[in-house]
Amino acid sequence: MRITICVLFAAAAFAQQPATEPAPRFPDGHVNLGSAPDKKGYWETRPGGGGFRPTEAVPFQPWAKAVYDYRQKTQSIESPLVDCKPATGPSFFNSPGFEFVDVPELKRFFMLDIAGPHSWRVVYMDGRPHPPVAELRPTYFGHSIGHWENNDTIVIDSVGFNEKQWPIGAYPTTSQLHLIERISRPSMKSLTYEATIDDPGAYTKPWTGRFTITEKGANSWIAGGEMFEYICQDAGR
Repeated sequence: MRITICVLFAAAAFAQQPATEPAPRFPDGHVNLGSAPDKKGYWETRPGGGGFRPTEAVPFQPWAKAVYDYRQKTQSIESPLVDCKPATGPSFFNSPGFEFVDVPELKRFFMLDIAGPHSWRVVYMDGRPHPPVAELRPTYFGHSIGHWENNDTIVIDSVGFNEKQWPIGAYPTTSQLHLIERISRPSMKSLTYEATIDDPGAYTKPWTGRFTITEKGANSWIAGGEMFEYICQDAGR
């Protein structure tokens, strides 16, 4: 009898939990990573709320490991982000938050950052290749092309970066960086970001890391919220 009562109680409690709301999708079926007409909002990231973490041992070259160790001690004052400089990759998604704007009719995918210099990234979704290496002008955000995988994950391939930024926290990178990002939205209020860092100038082989946003974490989807003005240069001045 006691076992039966416990099982019934657990089943009732589970039944009372609200069902996970699915992510919005476009008419062609691919997931909408940002706001929808009837489901507006943005992704908020909180200081100290967790972030990008390697999912494997990082294959440093000796010089890169030495730089990483030094930056671990000094990044709070020496990181370019502290001086409001832009950064690509995982560092683009820093506090206080970001938004995605998918424009299928233009075959463009935009990433908007509240922090830093209030910057944005453009991902070309029209099937074009990267320009020849000799024609690439090294920039903070590089040249990004993308495609949808199974309508659930956007895969972003980027090259052509400068060396003025820290795109992966304290992990060093060089102009040889080839960045592959995968972003998905398993449910309305959850997001998964994964990046593979292929930089033969700093590492002996490619490696991968990720971060997630869930309904229960410090970072979250702000339902009904809107992007707001955040002037990095004014912070703490």
